[in-house]
Amino acid sequence: MSSSVKPFSDLEALSRAAAQDLAADIRETLRTQDRYTLALAGGSTPRPLYELLATDGGEHLPWSQIHLFWGDERFVPPDHPKSNARMATEALLDSVPVPAEQVHPMPTQIETPEAAANAYADTLRAHFPDRSATFDTVLLGLGADGHTASLFPETGTPEQRRTDAAWVRSVTAPPRHDVSARLTCTIPVLNGARRAVFLVAGERKRDALRRVLDDDVSLPAAQIRPRDALLWYVDTAARPPAS
Repeated sequence: MSSSVKPFSDLEALSRAAAQDLAADIRETLRTQDRYTLALAGGSTPRPLYELLATDGGEHLPWSQIHLFWGDERFVPPDHPKSNARMATEALLDSVPVPAEQVHPMPTQIETPEAAANAYADTLRAHFPDRSATFDTVLLGLGADGHTASLFPETGTPEQRRTDAAWVRSVTAPPRHDVSARLTCTIPVLNGARRAVFLVAGERKRDALRRVLDDDVSLPAAQIRPRDALLWYVDTAARPPAS
């Protein structure tokens, strides 16, 4: 696995570079295979990237060959303001011709988080032969507490996260987070991705990023080890000082 940190002046600059990189990877990958699988991230940081994919040439991507998944979701209705799927729909999906049957949101309309997690695990199994080879790219964020997707430092030990037998889990976010009931892909599923792309912006993320880059595996984000490439798109405010 190769790993690189790409510094940018601000969120706009890193989003533009990440969008260009993702579009190039999609086009190159589809030269040798018939579909591209992309797992989307939630939160506010990826929204500019999605908007760029919708408006800055991304509308010309081969959307008929792209399947979209989510790495995590808040257990709220799909039209809820905190829904990751709603944000991606507003910023991207409403503006590009991706076939509806190729969009695979986490099913938060199901009665319980546990049932929704099991249903989404079935969705993933239907598209991927096993957890060792999942998405072409998974987009990820980094919380100030070192969480990524909805995997929090408080949810299990590093070893439990690394060896989790589940594909998708229902989890309870710590009280500092806005919505407690969450669904998340597990570390093995995220690590089955060919590429993991982190988008990190803002001074609040600086200490967590420093610890992750120092391989502090008590933080879930430090346990992300995709098959081929781990890319960090980082703005100036989030970047730790050089040691």
